[in-house]
Amino acid sequence: MTFLIYIFSFLVLISIIVFIHELGHFSFARLFGVRVLDFSIGFGKSIKSWETKSKTVFNLRLLPIGGYVKMNGEETSEKFQSSDSYSSKKYYQKLLITLGGPIFNFILAVMIFFIINLFGIYKITPIVGDVLPNSIAYNQGIEKGDLISKIDGSEISSFSDAQLALSKRLGESGNLKIEILRNENSFEFLLPINNWLSLEEPSNLLYEIGIIPPLEPIIGSVTKASPAAKGGIKPGDKFLEINDKLISYWGDIRREINNSRSNEIQVKILRENKINQLIVKPELSENTLSWQIGVSSSFEISEKAKVLEQFTLKDALKNSISQTCIVIENSITFIGKIIFGQVSAKNLGGPVMIGQYAGESVIYGGLYSFFYLTALISISLGIVNLFPLPVLDGGQALILTIEKIIGRELPDRILEFVYRIGTAFLIFLFVFVFFNDIFRILS
Repeated sequence: MTFLIYIFSFLVLISIIVFIHELGHFSFARLFGVRVLDFSIGFGKSIKSWETKSKTVFNLRLLPIGGYVKMNGEETSEKFQSSDSYSSKKYYQKLLITLGGPIFNFILAVMIFFIINLFGIYKITPIVGDVLPNSIAYNQGIEKGDLISKIDGSEISSFSDAQLALSKRLGESGNLKIEILRNENSFEFLLPINNWLSLEEPSNLLYEIGIIPPLEPIIGSVTKASPAAKGGIKPGDKFLEINDKLISYWGDIRREINNSRSNEIQVKILRENKINQLIVKPELSENTLSWQIGVSSSFEISEKAKVLEQFTLKDALKNSISQTCIVIENSITFIGKIIFGQVSAKNLGGPVMIGQYAGESVIYGGLYSFFYLTALISISLGIVNLFPLPVLDGGQALILTIEKIIGRELPDRILEFVYRIGTAFLIFLFVFVFFNDIFRILS
């Protein structure tokens, strides 16, 4: 069932993004009086088609990945074209038609962010729920309960802001400057990094420096035959106290268990609205050399740390545009770091990863997470299509610009050569990210 959700979510997400992309080309073409012959979502055999009064045939095709818009006069010399042909149009009109797809991808992201901001966003207050022993943050003195206020000078109001600020430093060396508030006092910490995570594929950058968000002390799973299992602890149990000490966050569980060493601990848990008293005897882990009982977190964020943030109509629009621009900027920076070897190419993902994320967003985060992911993928597709490869929109725009500068069309032999190179590169890239996705799943 989960697999089917992944597949369905992927198809819906991709279909939305591709439709909007092709709608961008279509809209600018019609704006400038170009007749569109075919508007297709997918490739291969047509499974459903209909024709409009403007003689445009809309097609839903068998392979639901990608799409295209075919315009009158796209492949014929300008002097033989009618006024409703693509090739008869001015340079700026052709350029806007070509770039219409990426433009609409960015507009889609703005619209999604706008709706999300208008209805309200639950932000996670950047309170340090726990600090991993011997981590960068731990060694520099960051403590549980600290409130992150700035990272490298950027204001931090949520854990998402913190992740974004940290992502800018991937592959770099030097110091991460983190400012925190502790008991109404401000402190500055310098966390040393050296080619930070350049050869890795990190998913949680705060965790990489040793900071864990404020998680609810709820059990996600219990290891078979572990002390917890023997003591009667079950998944879904919520820790209230350990040895009469109040448990607020997940990190408190680890700390109290480790402090008890081999001594039995008295555990008070909440199960189905009933409080239960249990006794558990921790065991020393040979791998981590720490005392454990064999439980893992449900990774639910503490309700105390969630804050609903809503915006006025004006602020929602302003913030959505700002969000889109920030994501575009950081995506381009990230791609640049991959190209120049500062960040591992393992971080690139393809259809499999998108399908996985789309499915997980529906299962664990609902429609909010799904549409947020849609906005991010839409931006990514828009950026990728701006790459200067002839088979992509950016490459077409580059060819148009070169032809405008030299005052004539490029020879067919040159165009054929660059198209072959561009196609070969895209095939290589697709194969690379596909195997990246497979290795990611298997690892």
